[in-house]
Amino acid sequence: MQGAKNPIKSSGKTLKILETVINLGGAGVTEVADRLDRSKATVHHHLSTLSEHGYLVNDEGHYRPSMRFFEVGQQVVQRKDVYANGIEPLRSLAEETGEVANLMIEEEGIGIYIAIEAGSNAITLDTTVGTTQYLHTCALGKAILAYMTEDRRKRIYQRRGLPAETPNTVTDTDELEAELTAIRERGIAFDEEERATHIKCVAAPVTTDRGEVLGAVSVSGPTSRMTEDRVREELTERVENTATIISINSTYA
Repeated sequence: MQGAKNPIKSSGKTLKILETVINLGGAGVTEVADRLDRSKATVHHHLSTLSEHGYLVNDEGHYRPSMRFFEVGQQVVQRKDVYANGIEPLRSLAEETGEVANLMIEEEGIGIYIAIEAGSNAITLDTTVGTTQYLHTCALGKAILAYMTEDRRKRIYQRRGLPAETPNTVTDTDELEAELTAIRERGIAFDEEERATHIKCVAAPVTTDRGEVLGAVSVSGPTSRMTEDRVREELTERVENTATIISINSTYA
């Protein structure tokens, strides 16, 4: 999470131009140059290079991100043990509960959904594979935070802050730390409409035999079905069992 000691300016410029094209959903040379206050010639050189290497598609001067990003992302995710060992248990969890089952990891202080499976009664949520999320706003993220070292959590709070997603999001450090203590004690995390209104979630951490947190698994659903009785009597055990299976497979595979 530290900055580069000797950053390469040209690389940084290329990445900034690439990010601009992605954020704009595609753009021409003039639009990118105006947005970044760069010369058209400089922007054109970078866009042409990115296109030549397959990261942008040049459609008569309009550049857009290519599917190369999808390919790279899939390769990165599939090489992670927690994904390889978690995808089948996650599918079973979705089938058993009928809801949405999620698998999240942490990178640079942000949660990333690396697998999402939908059960027979699952509702459509605004999360997809690759969606990023502040860790403190969801059960998955809190399950991950709870098993980090205190120093690492503090660095994440400092870098990412504790912004609110809904009125129920915990944005006070002391209150959050108290909740994380409770999560460690019970081994399970809850999301009471903290990431999205009308959606609740229950999650458990995926850890190694040394206690290192690899990620978290959860079940999400509408508040109408995620009743307290169902969450605590049925879903909690299923989520914990799934997390345990993934943990064991990731440790001894």
